[in-house]
Amino acid sequence: MEPKEIHQSIDLVYTWVDGDDPDYRKLVNQYSEKPLDLNPERTRDIYQLMKYSLRSVEKFAPWINHIYILTCRPQKPDWLDINHPKISIIHHDEVFDPEDVPTFNYNVIESYIHKIPELSDDFIYLNDDFLFGNDVYPEDFYTKDGKVLIHGTLFGENLGWRIYNKKNDIVGLGLIEHSPLLIRKEWWQSMQDARPELIEDIKSHKFREGTDVMTYKLYRWYALKYQSQHCSAIKLPDLLKIHAFHKITNNYKKQKRAFDWLEKKRPKFYCLNDDQGSNLNPDVVKLTQEFLRKGYPQKSGFEI
Repeated sequence: MEPKEIHQSIDLVYTWVDGDDPDYRKLVNQYSEKPLDLNPERTRDIYQLMKYSLRSVEKFAPWINHIYILTCRPQKPDWLDINHPKISIIHHDEVFDPEDVPTFNYNVIESYIHKIPELSDDFIYLNDDFLFGNDVYPEDFYTKDGKVLIHGTLFGENLGWRIYNKKNDIVGLGLIEHSPLLIRKEWWQSMQDARPELIEDIKSHKFREGTDVMTYKLYRWYALKYQSQHCSAIKLPDLLKIHAFHKITNNYKKQKRAFDWLEKKRPKFYCLNDDQGSNLNPDVVKLTQEFLRKGYPQKSGFEI
């Protein structure tokens, strides 16, 4: 195959929601049926992580072409300059099928990201708790001969258990799977065409269910199974050199050690995953906020 030009325009997509918005909470309560639907870890924005993630993009990946934030209407971050020429707010009802609005299931939301108008053919997808900690380049997402690098597998496996195990539960490898994903729009649609029954199943759930297929897992499986000539899995030892996954818990001493390690290691990619439950340790909250302010002290051009 011909080498792919890797200095093409590459956009970036975030999915985000302000779970503390009273109107949003009313909407959630209207549709929720069980306590897990109200899990605050899924939607709260106590650390304003996307603000710091955008600072990290501006500092470490200024080559990103355009940034799209996919969220529910009428939300937008109150600190965001929505008139910035490099930022677009896209609301769910602009790209979702009408019957899927509203949804509170991020698997459903992710299934639509490739339908954002004018989105580049290849784009990077980030959750709002993903950040860049060092210089990042397009070459971190492509091989030298232009193949798409697939982050987040153990050994480049494309086995069925990458989606489900024998008990029909999701196989989780959060340590390595919570990493940026270079998505090819054509593949994102083709993966859904390859397993339409899985996509229809998640769309029937207003909230995330334990049996939902996770779209980022499905994408890795699809790419490595059906696009193996055009992609390559990054080896686990190489991934761990540039990527870190961190759960924010309420254990202050462990959090202090972990943040000190992150400051020293400065990985290209890392995820700060909220795992603090309903009762936040205020000392950990302060520690996390200080870590973010120290790591990204300068306002980005995307902020008011």
